[in-house]
Amino acid sequence: MNRTYLFVPPEERSEVEALGALWDAATKCWYVEGAPQSNLARWSSVPEEVEYCILSNQAYVATTSIACPCCGQETEVLTIHCRSGLVLGEPLERFTVSDISAMDGVLVQQLKRWPGFRRTADGEAFGDFANHCAACGNVIGDIDLHSEPSHAFFDIVHATAGLVTLIPIPRSIQLSGNEHFVID
Repeated sequence: MNRTYLFVPPEERSEVEALGALWDAATKCWYVEGAPQSNLARWSSVPEEVEYCILSNQAYVATTSIACPCCGQETEVLTIHCRSGLVLGEPLERFTVSDISAMDGVLVQQLKRWPGFRRTADGEAFGDFANHCAACGNVIGDIDLHSEPSHAFFDIVHATAGLVTLIPIPRSIQLSGNEHFVID
């Protein structure tokens, strides 16, 4: 049977365990066999019947630190940067992804390293997955990261050296979200 990995913040561990999720010590992730029951669906890495709009085999987790717009404390944020990929079946190069609504298991596993990037509490604000401030816990919306030239992920390719760290994702990924292009 296929496993569905769950995207569970550490503080919700006991809740998913009580609902029947199992712990995979090798991957350090919670999972269920097959599709999750409705009581576990909010932690599912794959929403029911999702069709991914973005595919890439040259993707990176891009990280940097910013001042939280709510409390002002420095916090690490991330986005997905693709050197190449397909968006709705069309080839595209050098783009980032914001407002991520669904991710495949490979990407979910890669992002476990950053507990501040997780589903939003209500599942709708700024997309289903968002950065959260390490100090105050508030959502840092993608609009605060991608939309203006002064924002952290506006133009990763031309960012000042050392400002953004790119960590390769070792396999092809699939996700759904909005792509942002590099400025030439």
